[in-house]
Amino acid sequence: MDQTQFGRYIIGAELGRGAMGAVHRASDPLIERDVAIKTLLPNLPPEVMDEVRERFLRETRSAGRLNHPNIVTIYDVGEQDGVAYIAMELLEGKSLQQILRETARLPFATIADLVAQIADGLDLAQHFKITHRDIKPANIMVSADWHAKLTDFGVAHVASSSMTQTGTALGSLKYMSPEQVTGQPLDPRLDIFSLGVVLYEMLVGRTPFERQSDTTVFALMNRIAVEAHAAVTQIDPQIPAAFDAILDKALGKAPDKRYQRGGEMANDLRNYKSLAGSAASPATDYAKTVVVSRPPTKAPPDVSATATLIDDLNVFSKDFEEKEQEALRAEAAERQRKEAELRRWAEAEEKRRQAFERERDSKAGATQAGPRRSAALDLLKQKVAGKTAAVDVERSKKAESATRVDERLRAAFRYLSEFATVLNEAGPVSDGKQGVMFFGDRAGMILGEGFTDMRTRDLNGKSCADYVTFKHRVRFPKPEKLEVAGQEAQRVQERLKAMGVKYEISGRKNDLGQLTHATFVLSGPFPCQALLRADYDEPGFTLDLVNVRHHGQRKLRFDVEELDDDVLDEFGTWVLGADDAFERFLQRK
Repeated sequence: MDQTQFGRYIIGAELGRGAMGAVHRASDPLIERDVAIKTLLPNLPPEVMDEVRERFLRETRSAGRLNHPNIVTIYDVGEQDGVAYIAMELLEGKSLQQILRETARLPFATIADLVAQIADGLDLAQHFKITHRDIKPANIMVSADWHAKLTDFGVAHVASSSMTQTGTALGSLKYMSPEQVTGQPLDPRLDIFSLGVVLYEMLVGRTPFERQSDTTVFALMNRIAVEAHAAVTQIDPQIPAAFDAILDKALGKAPDKRYQRGGEMANDLRNYKSLAGSAASPATDYAKTVVVSRPPTKAPPDVSATATLIDDLNVFSKDFEEKEQEALRAEAAERQRKEAELRRWAEAEEKRRQAFERERDSKAGATQAGPRRSAALDLLKQKVAGKTAAVDVERSKKAESATRVDERLRAAFRYLSEFATVLNEAGPVSDGKQGVMFFGDRAGMILGEGFTDMRTRDLNGKSCADYVTFKHRVRFPKPEKLEVAGQEAQRVQERLKAMGVKYEISGRKNDLGQLTHATFVLSGPFPCQALLRADYDEPGFTLDLVNVRHHGQRKLRFDVEELDDDVLDEFGTWVLGADDAFERFLQRK
């Protein structure tokens, strides 16, 4: 994009790019606010530009009507130099897709909360009869404080609009509803099904209807339309049984058998701990009553159409697979022919080389009485061989060290991931004192909101662990007061906002209206972070601590063998305040 400005928005760095459009960071100088500017690529083929532009503007019309904390906010829309653009809320954080790729399974409470937030957003969309139609992890943004927002209403359908045809299947196939893959009429309840697929994936690491053995999309479409999903508790017995009940309700094949509103699903998710196994929630009972009230002998009106479509898909899939296999066999035969040709050429070249060397040696023998050995050349060759061997040994040692560093950092990630999961479930009270900004060392702090992340880097063509981040938060058991002088209030407010700590403030002013004394009431939570980074040049690790047990920053260094399982466990018990053995690393120079 050549433009440096769209309307009043000053364009900054590019944040992302797809086949149809790009997103840039921008600033709104009028109100000094950073925004995201989404534009269409100007070089799209003319035959698709009109349709894509309509979808683009539809995103504005649909999402622009939805004012909800879990839906991205649209600020403005415009067009400049023939390029349409949307100004929207700038979202910080990662997509749920990134989180699922980079992180071990999230705590069950976190999973339930994130999906419930999106269900809340869908509930408002349903109120306006807006169907998103592309619910998937890539379209869900999650901030650092685990606030989820639904994005990309570019394929949304508004009930009163004539811009889309009923039954048009838009969206990502793995997350589609049965009515999308079978071409049936669509309504907002299809988003409930897609959100259920997302929940299923967050729990077990894959969507309910995909299989590794699939070679075409038609088998997946058939399962979505007619096959029941496997219970998540059968895949992993550690998953609470309540999730089976929620998924059974969300993944109903017929829209009438699902949650009728996103709010119903959100309510069950937030109360999953109180759901008795597979017992239905009140929303489930209501939906069952609706289904039973139908005449039992009357078949749903779309059953025959669905069955016919599935049969057609099966026939098409079989023909397609046969042609695909035939093409694969032809490719294999052609590949074997080329390999044989290459092998014959290599053999002929080798014969020519050998003949050349024999002729050369024969000519050399005719001009010399016999081979003459050179002591200097022999000595140089020995030195080269010795140097090569030394280099090989050094490379081997570095490779072994790198492997060990990678293994230990991945082991630390596994330990801290499990530690964070149990921490979130237990919500323990620290057995020791925790340093808290403005309050000093305090006892009885409650720990929670644990999160672990690992990033990798390319090292000599191999993907190696680069660093592991472990975060958690601590809070007071009950709100605490902080008394400060009036001139310090602004500085304290800025620090609390930067750390994401919620607070209430009251104060006294003098006769001139100046604040002379301020009282802050807050309970937290206060963020804590440990960043464990691999050092492959000088094999070992660095550990950067921010507000972990002690307020402020600390930096430690560990050798490769020093960071063993026992030290990791010492770190865990130290975070909990149960043991101070880890303090010895803080005290050494």
